[in-house]
Amino acid sequence: MRKGILLCFCMLFLAACGESPQSTVPLYQVEQKSFAVLIPAVGELEAAQAERINTPGRRPMTIDWLAEENSWVTKGQVVARFDSEQLLLDSREEELEMMLLDMDMRQQNAEENQQQNELDSEKVLVGKEFKFVDTFAIDDLRLYSKIEIIDTLSNRDYLRAKEAFIEWKESSIGDRNQSALAVLDIRKGGHQAKFQQHQSALAQLEVLAPYDGMLIYEKNWRGEKASVGQTVFPGSTIATIPNLEKMQAKLYVLDKNAIDLEVGQKVNLILDAYPDENLRGEVLSVSGFSRTIKRGNPTKYFELMVSLDEQSSTLQPGAKVSATVSVADSQAKIVIPLQAIFNQKSENYVYIKEGRNFIRRPVKTAGKNLYFVEIVEGLMAGDTIALSVPDDVSRSAYE
Repeated sequence: MRKGILLCFCMLFLAACGESPQSTVPLYQVEQKSFAVLIPAVGELEAAQAERINTPGRRPMTIDWLAEENSWVTKGQVVARFDSEQLLLDSREEELEMMLLDMDMRQQNAEENQQQNELDSEKVLVGKEFKFVDTFAIDDLRLYSKIEIIDTLSNRDYLRAKEAFIEWKESSIGDRNQSALAVLDIRKGGHQAKFQQHQSALAQLEVLAPYDGMLIYEKNWRGEKASVGQTVFPGSTIATIPNLEKMQAKLYVLDKNAIDLEVGQKVNLILDAYPDENLRGEVLSVSGFSRTIKRGNPTKYFELMVSLDEQSSTLQPGAKVSATVSVADSQAKIVIPLQAIFNQKSENYVYIKEGRNFIRRPVKTAGKNLYFVEIVEGLMAGDTIALSVPDDVSRSAYE
């Protein structure tokens, strides 16, 4: 019994010693197999044509009421209503500013009239003094000395100069008053324009449907739809009334999966609500850069617009879809898993097994999908390669 146990132990030991250490490396046998580049995508349906309903006015407004989404609306029906409290407050402030400016203008005119009356009185007084001096001025040396005659002449020149100064001051008062009134009028015009804007916005607090159709709320740049209490900016789209006879798909592809996406590529789509119904389409556009599509989620996606080959009554805006974009059709090619490719100094290579050793061999790649890459040079069907770096790699030269 002991001899049998000892014999089994020796056989197991010899078997373990004879096994190559590289046998623990995961291996892959190269073969020619069907290879296609299919990129997964998710998204939703939307109308290719839709009438947009935008925020009126020229200032941010707060939504006070919204019609129910996906409800059928008729032309002229109210679909949204905005809060009027802030607009009324702003309108009254502008109206108050205009009233204050009107008071300033009246005060300016009153001051001009007062100054004009004072100048008129002074002008009358100077005229009387000038007439008095002119009447009693005597330049006869037999009656007055030269000094007295000079004083009389000086008084006359002074009154004449004072009269000219009063006339200049009278004209300057008019010019200054006109300038002040012009400034006040400009300020009033600014407030008047704002007041009219607020009045126009108050008249547009209710947004009406332009024609019959289904009401669909639009997502903003943060991926949020319009809601009561939300502040929206002027001109921004809060809803659309789509043309249900012409639908398309908006798809999102993870940026790391976006391999060779181009316009014209074929797309297969499946409605999440109707998984048995397959749709076909074609890529209309590919966004130039990736972006986040959900607030607080840093994951980035490329956006694709896809046309649909067929239209049906089951296609509704907002319906979720799953899709695959066909970048390259299925063909028989030499392909290996992506994890078997290694790179150093811009050169791709694999570890090919020869006997008990692994040799590093350069390869030339072509297209790839999410899991496999096509090999056009360096490998052939039947070769065995490592899926990870072997522990003991042969240092022999490249073949």
